[in-house]
Amino acid sequence: MSQEARIREGEGMYRVLYRKYRPRFFADVIGQPQVTETLKSELRNGRLAHAYLFTGSRGTGKTTCSKILSKAVNCLDPKDGDPCGVCEICRGIDDGSVMDVVEIDAASNNGVDDIRSLREEANFTPANAKYRVYIIDEVHMLSIGAFNALLKTLEEPPEHVLFILATTEVHKIPATILSRCQRFDFHRISPRAIADRLCFVCESEGVSIDDNAALLIAGISDGAMRDALSLLDQCMGRSSGHITEETVRTTAGLADKSHLLSITEYIMNKDSTSFIEIINDLYKKSMDMARLCDELIDHFRELMLIKTMKQPRDIIVMSEDEYEKSLAQAMKISLGDVVRNIGILQESREKMLRGANRRIEMEMTAIKLCTGEGASAVYIDPALAGRVERLEKAVAGLSKGTPVSVPEQTAAVRSTILSPAQRPSSDRMEELRKNAVPMSRWAEVIEEIGKFSPTVAAGFAGSKAYVSGDYILVDSDKDICFEQLRRSDLRGRIKDVIRNMTGQVYKLGRYSYPDEQKKDDPLSSFLKGLSDSGVTVKEVDNGNG
Repeated sequence: MSQEARIREGEGMYRVLYRKYRPRFFADVIGQPQVTETLKSELRNGRLAHAYLFTGSRGTGKTTCSKILSKAVNCLDPKDGDPCGVCEICRGIDDGSVMDVVEIDAASNNGVDDIRSLREEANFTPANAKYRVYIIDEVHMLSIGAFNALLKTLEEPPEHVLFILATTEVHKIPATILSRCQRFDFHRISPRAIADRLCFVCESEGVSIDDNAALLIAGISDGAMRDALSLLDQCMGRSSGHITEETVRTTAGLADKSHLLSITEYIMNKDSTSFIEIINDLYKKSMDMARLCDELIDHFRELMLIKTMKQPRDIIVMSEDEYEKSLAQAMKISLGDVVRNIGILQESREKMLRGANRRIEMEMTAIKLCTGEGASAVYIDPALAGRVERLEKAVAGLSKGTPVSVPEQTAAVRSTILSPAQRPSSDRMEELRKNAVPMSRWAEVIEEIGKFSPTVAAGFAGSKAYVSGDYILVDSDKDICFEQLRRSDLRGRIKDVIRNMTGQVYKLGRYSYPDEQKKDDPLSSFLKGLSDSGVTVKEVDNGNG
């Protein structure tokens, strides 16, 4: 009787699902056809490379494909590029008795001496198999000296040696190593593919699972099949033969979707009391506040996608009922508020990671979201806020008909409100526009911005940029694009991205500016209100700015 059969009959130690259902053939690997089909073709045609690099996020099949490849190159009876799985070599690699396939964890064996030992061992011919295969996991953890020691062997390896390097952080690997490997990129597995695999596993285990529950597990796993199977294992231990969406949420410690929808309503209605009450209830149920913060970020991301994409359903993972409720909610909130809320929540999450009291930080965040506190830090220049505050104090409590002196800087204030970046003169703007040429790499700039903040990149989606002298002029019909440019921290990071990409330092500006005298100019509206009330307003230079 096989080991797996004994386990199913209750003998021996229980095998966790991600090991029990690890694919044994390339055809069983889920969601990576760009890797498996290419490897099978190379094996069929005898075009085997001496070194492979498997890169991608965790749980996407790098180690699994490494083991299948090590069996396929040594199999005594290969089948169309796949190992047979039954010969003594295949069985020996599976149970670890074939010593010619060596797995090395670079996280704990990352020194020069470790690689030197590997190089010496590689010179010996295989004992049982055709190839001596070295699988080096988390190869980016090797020291510089270890990489240099490995380099010579990768340049001129013995004919009987095959290297398979696996990493989640390919950018940390030296270019000299990359250039000597055949690279394969593993993609995050789609939620639908993960959900289908989970349903297959549950059927094999005699457990039923709702499709919404499988999709929820897939969404939590973020494209990692191993994480999905590990969570499914926990759900099976908690359930009594049937896994529901509620089972998954309870097991993973997630807030119910209705809580997230209610919290968003409280934010829109500025009801901080009800928001804090929900926080208190979830805290009593041992809900991690950092997890709640993450879920709220994900929820507002979904609202952002609904408001900005034509077909958001293709990438939003949730049930149809939840999607309809989210769609209705997205129609009642502005995109600017959505982006602002994500920014506040991300700042709160960072503070939690730095050791702040998570419950208190979440309660403070609730107040910021509901009252609008923190919005000025996101969109309004502090100097402008101070000028407006002084102006309000100057007119507070004045009786009808009392003259009020307003500094001449009101014109500058008005210009600042309309012009987030430093605005050149009108003649200068005409000259800049006349000499402007489209910036061909603007899409790449937005892509780089998305690496540190997807929400900021979304604000620049669809925009264009022009180069004119030492300026880059941004053109967009979205107000959020220029609201983001008001933020000095973001403006600085965007300039850094452009400098790293082009090697030049540019100023940022708008390609065109709205009419300063537009009807919704807040200062004009304020002064007009005073005039309508009978308060006389005159502009003087008080010499104090």
